Amino acid sequence: MKAGRWRRAGATAAALLLVSSVTGGCQVGPAPPGPAELRTGPPPWDAPRDAVSYIDKAGFERLPLDFSGPSPYTVILSVNVDGAQVQIPAGIGVDRVRAEQAAVHTHTTDGLVYVEAKTTAERPTLAQFFTLWGVRYDAKCLGDTCGSLTVTVDGKPAAWDVPLTPKARIFVIAHG
Repeated sequence: MKAGRWRRAGATAAALLLVSSVTGGCQVGPAPPGPAELRTGPPPWDAPRDAVSYIDKAGFERLPLDFSGPSPYTVILSVNVDGAQVQIPAGIGVDRVRAEQAAVHTHTTDGLVYVEAKTTAERPTLAQFFTLWGVRYDAKCLGDTCGSLTVTVDGKPAAWDVPLTPKARIFVIAHG
């Protein structure tokens, strides 16, 4: 091959390498998460797809999926809206795409909530859990049901933003 052809072939190869590195570097990893918006409609409520936005909104640190705090524990949660049981979905507080989770999360649909805080002094609240779930929750409203909100822990009346304590059985009942 003549010298001119070698130069052109080399220039072409360099240009292709540059183009492939620029276009290949545009999007690495998952797309940015969507905004954390609290749903104000009726149940059922799925676990948010972009959990990291909700982890941030609830005030939790993003932890790796395999993280287990110094003293992990569970809470049993039951939610009832206008006389109907609401299923608590698996995957609340878990972002599998980004391999991150909140200290509070669910793995199953049976109401078992896992708390794996970084310190034993941390006591996440029920209000933070509903933020992770992406559902409007305050002293009077759950989703679109506003009026009467009753929270009990182990059969005793509790505040709507009660801390999640080890082995607690929490019932949330909303009536419009």
